[in-house]
Amino acid sequence: MGKVNVQFTMDTGSKAVRDACADLLKSGQRQMRYKLKKAYFDGIPTNQVRTTSPLKSMIDDQWRALVAMWSDSKHKDKCVKNKLNREKVKFQQKIGSRCYVAHLHALRQEKYKDVQPTAFDLFKDCHCSSKTGFIEPVMKAIADMEAIMGEPVEEGQEPKSATEVVSQVLQSTKFLQNVGLESASSKKSCKAAVDARVQELEGALEIEKQGVADLREKIDGQQEELDTLKKQVQESEAARNKQLEEFENVKKASEEAKKASE
Repeated sequence: MGKVNVQFTMDTGSKAVRDACADLLKSGQRQMRYKLKKAYFDGIPTNQVRTTSPLKSMIDDQWRALVAMWSDSKHKDKCVKNKLNREKVKFQQKIGSRCYVAHLHALRQEKYKDVQPTAFDLFKDCHCSSKTGFIEPVMKAIADMEAIMGEPVEEGQEPKSATEVVSQVLQSTKFLQNVGLESASSKKSCKAAVDARVQELEGALEIEKQGVADLREKIDGQQEELDTLKKQVQESEAARNKQLEEFENVKKASEEAKKASE
C-alpha cells in the first residue's frame, strides 16, 4: 500500500480503497503467474524447465517455488478441476484481464460519469464482448430481467429494484458480490432466512402429518367399533331368526297334533 500511495493520491485508511488495491494486486499477480506458466512451463519437458527466474523482479527462489507448485500433482488436479468448472460457467465475464474493481472504475469514468449504473447495466457491460456481443445464455438472462422489470406492479406495491431483479435471475452466481452491490454476509443472511423458512415449513408439515396419523388412528378405532357393532347386530339377527324358526316348528307341531286328535 505504501508504494501505491506514493504513485497516487488516496485514503490509505479507507477499507474500500485497501480492498480495491488488494484486488488489483492479486489480479495482477494471477495474470503474471498465468503468463509465466504459459511461456516457461506448459508443454516444456521437466528437464528443460528453467531453474533461474526469467524476470528481474523475481528472485530465483521465488521462481523455483512457482515451478515446484506447478509440478505438484495436487496443484495439477486442482487446475484440471478449475478448467472444468470454468467450462460450466454460464455467464462468462468479458472484462479481459482487468479485475472487476478496475473495470467498474473505468466504466464509471468513461461511460456513466456522474450517473450511477444499475446492476442491470453492469451485468450487460461486464458480459458484452466488443467483437461478438452477448452469448446466448447472457441474452436469455437479459431477456428474463427485462421481462421481470416490465411486469405490472400491483397497487400499493413497490417495483423491484434492478439489483433485486438481477439477484432473482442470477441466483447461483457471485456477480453482485463481484461488482460490490451485495456483500457475502447478506448472501449468508438471506440463505439463513431461507433455511429458517424451510425448517418452519418442515415443522408444519410434520405437525400436519402427525395430525393425519392421529385422525387415521381415530378413524381406524371407529371402524373397529363399527365392525364390532355390525357383528353384534348380525349375531342378534341370527339368534332372532333361530327363535322364529323354533317358534314356527313348535307351531307346526302343535297344529299337526291338533289335527291328529280330531
